[in-house]
Formats: sequence, C-alpha cells, structure tokens
Amino acid sequence: MGIAVAFLVGVFVFARHHDVQTTKSSDGTKGGAAAEKVLYTCANGIVNTLDPALAADLTSSYMVAALYDTLIEYDYTKRPYQISPSMIEKLPDVGEGAKDYIFVLRDDLYFIDDPCFAPFAADASTICRRKVTSRDVVFSLLRLADVRLRSPGNWMWRGKIKGIEKFYERTSQASSKDFSPYDSGCEGFEIIDDRTFKIKLEQPDPRFLYLLAIPYASIVSRTAVEHYGETIAERPVGSGAFTLREWNRDYVLVMDKNPNYRCQFYRHAENKAEQAKGLPLLDRVVCYLVKQPLSTWLMFLQGELDMSSLDKESFDAVVDKDMNLVPSLGMRGIKMVQIPSFEVVYVGFNHNDQLFRGNVELRRALSLAYDVKARIRHVNNLILPANGPIPPGAAGYDEKYKNPYGHQDLEKAAAHLALAGYPNGFDPMTGKPLEITFDLGYTDPHYRQLAELMVNDMRKIGVKIKPILNNKPRFFQKLREGQVQMFHMSWVGDYPDAENFLQLFYGANAGTCNRANFKDEEYDKLFESIKSMPDCHERTAIYAKMAKNLTEKCPWIFEGYPISYKLTHCWLENYLPHDFAFNRWKYLSVDPAKRAATKNGFIPINMGELRK
Repeated sequence: MGIAVAFLVGVFVFARHHDVQTTKSSDGTKGGAAAEKVLYTCANGIVNTLDPALAADLTSSYMVAALYDTLIEYDYTKRPYQISPSMIEKLPDVGEGAKDYIFVLRDDLYFIDDPCFAPFAADASTICRRKVTSRDVVFSLLRLADVRLRSPGNWMWRGKIKGIEKFYERTSQASSKDFSPYDSGCEGFEIIDDRTFKIKLEQPDPRFLYLLAIPYASIVSRTAVEHYGETIAERPVGSGAFTLREWNRDYVLVMDKNPNYRCQFYRHAENKAEQAKGLPLLDRVVCYLVKQPLSTWLMFLQGELDMSSLDKESFDAVVDKDMNLVPSLGMRGIKMVQIPSFEVVYVGFNHNDQLFRGNVELRRALSLAYDVKARIRHVNNLILPANGPIPPGAAGYDEKYKNPYGHQDLEKAAAHLALAGYPNGFDPMTGKPLEITFDLGYTDPHYRQLAELMVNDMRKIGVKIKPILNNKPRFFQKLREGQVQMFHMSWVGDYPDAENFLQLFYGANAGTCNRANFKDEEYDKLFESIKSMPDCHERTAIYAKMAKNLTEKCPWIFEGYPISYKLTHCWLENYLPHDFAFNRWKYLSVDPAKRAATKNGFIPINMGELRK
C-alpha cells in the first residue's frame, strides 16, 4: 500500500510541475483577471520529430498538425467525414480532364515570429514574421519527394504528380545542403503568383485532395529549413494554431496559442461566447509524454489530465458488465466516449512464399483455425470482429455480410487443410507436421501472448507455428526483404475512403503497402476500374464486390476493427471523436472555474468502487 501511495504522489508532483510556470491562473481561482485556458493531456507515444515531412508516427503527426497548417482540413463536426478549405480561400478549381487543380491562398497566412526571418525585416524593430506564399507551398510539397530526406510521405506523390520522377533524380544527385533542385521545380507544381499555384496530375484521382489534409503535407518555410537545417525537426516555424514553448523529451511538450493564426471560428462551441472567438480557443496545451498507461490513468483520476484514453488493463475498472461507466466516475462528471478506429488488424500470408502462393485452401484452413473471439477477449473487447478489409464507416462496408472464413471452425479447417495437401496438418514432403513461421513487430508481453494464441490455435489442426518476436526495425526489414511467412499487422486509414484499404491488395503495390505481396488478375482489374471513379453508387458496389472477393481468397486472416474509449472530465468542452482531425486541439476549450470547483469536491475513489 505504501508503494502505491508513493507512486501516486510522484505522479501528482509530475503533473503539477507546469502549473507554476503559467503567467495567468489555469484554475480560475487566482492569478489574474482572466483565467488562462490550458489543456492538460498526454501523448500515448513518443514524439520522434516535429518536421512534417518525417512525421510518420501518430503522436508526432498530432504535434505537427498543431504547429503547422495544411491546405485542406477536415470539417470537425460533419459526418460522414468531409474536407474543407484551410489555408486556401475555397476548394480548388478543377481543370479539364480532372487532372489540374488551381489553388488560391488566403491573404491572412503568416509564419510565426522567428529570428530566421530577421534578414528580411525592414529594420531591427520590425516583427520577424513572414507571409506564407505559393513558393512555400511548392517547396513543402516537393520536400516529400526529396530522396535525401527519405520522407515516409513520398508515396503521396509517386506516380501522381507530373514530372516528379525528374525531381527525385535531381535530388539523388545533389549534395545534402544543395537546394538547387527546388529552384528547378517540377512540372506538376506550378507557381502562378504569390497566392496562386497549380497542381498537375498524371491521371485523374478523385481522392487526391485527401492527401493535402495529411500532416505530411503541412506547409513549411524554405527560409526556416535552410536556416535551421536538420534541427528544424526540433525548431518548428509554422503557421499553425499553436507555437512551441517547450519540448523536454520524455517528459513534456508545451504549446502556446499562436496570436497570428488565420481567422477561423468554431460556430458549434459549447460556450456560446466562444462561437465568435477566433481559433484556437485554448491559451496553452500541456502534453505530458508519459510512457506508462497506469501513470496516465492515475493522473486523470486526480484531475491533472483533462482526458485520457483507456487501455485494456484499466478497462475493467471503468465499465460495468453492461459496458456502462461505473457510478463512482459518473458522479465526478466524467464521460466515456466510444471511438471506432478507422483501422483493420490482420494476419498476413506472404504470397511470395511458395507455401501460400496459389494455395487458397491452405489460407482458408488457417483462417478457419484462427480464434478471433480469443483475440477479442485478449484485448478486453477493444476490437470488433472484421468481416473483410473495409472498416465500418467507409463506403463498401456491409455490416450484414458474414465472412465465411472469419470464425473458428476446426472441422472445416481440417477439411480445407486436407484439400491443401496437408491432411491432419502433416507435410507429405517431410512426414512431419507442417511448420510455419509467424512474425510479430514487438517483443512485449502483449505480443508474446498473441504468439501463444497462434501456436495454440494451429496446434488444434496439427500445424506447428514458430513465433518470432522482432523489434520494429527488424520486423519491417524482414517484410521488405520477404523473409516472413505469416505476420501480424494493422493498417490505419490515411483518408476516409475504402480505396485506401483496397490498395493493400493491388498487385502493383506488392513490396510496399501490399505487405502480403498478393497478386490476382481479376482483383487488379477491378481496382484499376475504380482508381479514377468519383464517389458514386457504382463505385460503392464495386468496393463491396472487391471486399467479398478478398474474403473468399483469404490473402489475410481478417482479425478485427479496433475500438478505443476516451474519458473526459466535465470541464473539457467541444471534444468530438474524429479519425482525421489531427488539428483538433484548436477546437477544444476548458472551463477553468468548473475545473477548480469540481476538483475541490473530489472524494477519493478506491479500487473497490471502480470494479463494482
């Protein structure tokens, strides 16, 4: 008990550390005429970089989206998800053939004040900020295609933008500090004037505008990149809703409101007085970089975090048998929000391996031996069984469809195994049980347990599984080099269209996002037919057909669609779950007085109350 109390006190001190550094009151009780609106949150991961072109992980993407801006964003409230203009006056005009887009920038876009702009100031007293221009836009988009930068976002332009291959080539031949390839530009990115530019595609792509809302496509300043070099990853100079105040790695990242952010309002704000207030509504965001979920959970219970994600370990303590929030938390004004993730978890078969190539019966047998329900129990019901590659909420998803190979049926599995040439699991070539490797990308206990589940499932049909737990770099290296047979992965959608998931099986994508190296002529023809189709009933019908085609051919074991849960305190305002609003913090607000009053009335909660 003494250890638990000491740990909780340590967490409390950790969380309170930044309260003393604010210049105005953050609790509404003292410290000035106006209470500062501060959001206290926690990143569920490590911030690896603040350079948009390198922000491959989700945590870094959220930080980048707060500090930088994109040409297009998602409407925060509309469902189904819709894009809307962000840095541009309106959605672009589309030229003949649906391959050319003309954009016009807003006239109120400024990079934050920064010393790198000092040489351009009229005099020493001039504020060091600069307007965002078309040249910044083109420079930023070209950075993704700079071979020297090795941006994980280079897939966004590959094969899409006219002349982009020539830019690739020029950067591959240039030295690390040579920016001349940007001066030569690219045919597909044309600067018309300071506020107008054109993007030219190789082929029509109705989903292209979605790409411009991804944090990779955030707009940076060439002046800042040249001035700071690689340290731009730690010294962001953007035009986003917030500015970086402090980044103490492995501890905290603090951002302040950008006073020069473009004019934007949130007309649905819960506080009516804030409906006419310019974004962002918060004065500051304090994001703790806590690695242990238990620490985050205890900080939230103390009221030191305004919201918290639930992991499987704390889930039982929060909900009752009917999946409702336990009364002791409800009495504190805490709310629980269910968030279906735009993601699919799967076990892939490497179709470059002769064992699986062309042997659909073996893939069906292993799929039927796989106990999806056991995985759901393993993650404490934080996943829904998948009936195919398309997640709920995307056009083409059919909630009534039942995947014939999506549930455990050992009798059928044995029958398909015999048809595959491995009766009772025995390999006729060796006279021994068929042995298959199963690779996972982490080594922690959760993944060890997943490996054990796989071993136990396949043992029931006579197949021997050899699990291999890798660190993440080694895992992806083995995927690239085809050194796996079966592997466990997930795919998170980049944009709200089923095509983003169906591309994972397109033959031309083998070796990249098509990790399973699946190739099927019939499927490829269907995929090519929808690539240039706009959103329509015909396209949705083809999506559904493609999904059913895949469940029959079993390129994967379709495991599940993750669900996440978020807990929020009653003083947090305007929170809405959204899969693609990376810049959501600018819409959020807090009621400092309500926070102070609620926390003062907190009654200690014991674990017995939580588990009732």
